Amino acid sequence: MNLKTTKRIAAVIAILLAVVMVVTSFGWVFASETNTVYGMSEEDSAYTDEQLAFMKQLMDYIQHNYKDPVEVKKMLEGAYTGLFDSLDDPYSVYYLSESEKDSFLDSVNGEFGGVGVSLESREGRCVVVAPIAGSPAEQAGLRSGDVIVKVNGADVTGKVLSEIAALLRGNEGTTVTVTVDRDGTKLNFTLVRATIRTESVSYKMLENKIGYIQLTQFDNDSDQEFRNALSMLLAEGAKSFIVDVRNNSGGYVDTAAAIAETFMPAGPIVHFTRQGKTLDTLYASGNNRVNAPLVLLINEGSASSTEILAGAWQDSGTAVLVGTTTYGKGVAQQVLNLRNGYSMKLSLYYFTTPKNRTIDKVGVQPDVTVTNCSGQTQEELQAQYKAFVPMSEAVKPNLGDTGLNVYGAQQRLALLGYDTSVTGTLDEITYSAIKRFQSDSGLYSYGKLDYTTRDRLDHAAAAYVSGAEKGKDLQLEKAIETLSKK
Repeated sequence: MNLKTTKRIAAVIAILLAVVMVVTSFGWVFASETNTVYGMSEEDSAYTDEQLAFMKQLMDYIQHNYKDPVEVKKMLEGAYTGLFDSLDDPYSVYYLSESEKDSFLDSVNGEFGGVGVSLESREGRCVVVAPIAGSPAEQAGLRSGDVIVKVNGADVTGKVLSEIAALLRGNEGTTVTVTVDRDGTKLNFTLVRATIRTESVSYKMLENKIGYIQLTQFDNDSDQEFRNALSMLLAEGAKSFIVDVRNNSGGYVDTAAAIAETFMPAGPIVHFTRQGKTLDTLYASGNNRVNAPLVLLINEGSASSTEILAGAWQDSGTAVLVGTTTYGKGVAQQVLNLRNGYSMKLSLYYFTTPKNRTIDKVGVQPDVTVTNCSGQTQEELQAQYKAFVPMSEAVKPNLGDTGLNVYGAQQRLALLGYDTSVTGTLDEITYSAIKRFQSDSGLYSYGKLDYTTRDRLDHAAAAYVSGAEKGKDLQLEKAIETLSKK
């Protein structure tokens, strides 16, 4: 697939305006008058025709026998929305009104009154994907993974995203109180709504001629803005670069691919698969790329198209990834206008990294794991650290072993942002986390919890807690440190 001709495909979280940072593609489907049902076998097609005929009979019966008047249009709308609900896919939506679709599409390049947070429906819950940089949501301390349970004191459990988003929207200067569930703790945030502008690229020169570029989304011209920023920093003498895509919830696939190509050698950027088959691949040409040391900053709010960029640069050896594991949304959508006058947004593809690694529900792991304090005070972190189990057993746990050393190691690894669960058993996930910590710490990376690893892990956790000053960006500091060694 050529980058210049590829369709605009949404590889972003299916967020309804809160404000939402979702971008989408355009196309027409079912434009002809043919009755062909594409892609079905003869058997499936015959069964579908039979069931559709039965559904018409059922609708006729309901219309004439139900206790209240029933509109055929309303029943059909319910059938269509039910069809999409059956997919169990929060990213695929049947739009019942033009305004509903327009509010989604208007979020691509406009400015809106709201709190600036991207949302996803996950197992019937309204989950924060990421706050937008500089938004009221970010300033108040909302985080990726927070579950919105109340808005202005009203329980929103069970409401659809569009309803919750409508409650969060409003005129600039007005307030809204949001209650979230964060790991079992209910927290209240009073937010002052603002006009959210979707400026996607900012840049500056850091110490030691390090060019810093922040990308907050991938809109229709972010690639050009990125190239402009790159040119300005090169003209100022930049020798290495940090690209920051933390809390970037996604955008246009081809925009992300075009940005990936600026640093990548020739080769695949991303593969698109459907029903187990690879249908297409975007390639980097390798022409006129910037060949300079590069770090990509990622976190749990980096989603969708952002994960395409992360996977492409990691697999190609283009950049060192620093931060925490990304969100794990590896599905691309397209908005299609239907012959009946309605529209739908449908998940068309999974996307995978150049080396065919899965992204959906997995994410992209950093090469160097560093977590920021995420708004926690130093006192809160110190209390958390003091409650950790001491690692004082005279054993060297290996894969499959259990014990207090393992339990304490898991607590410290989780604090530092490594992917693990606190169970007391050194399972495969913990084994991998220990190997990653050993690699990050310059130790022999073999997954065994030896005494040196145990002590280094405890010192790292203690140092993190003691140095976790509010506002201190440990991830950026690590990125700068990484480039200084190149």
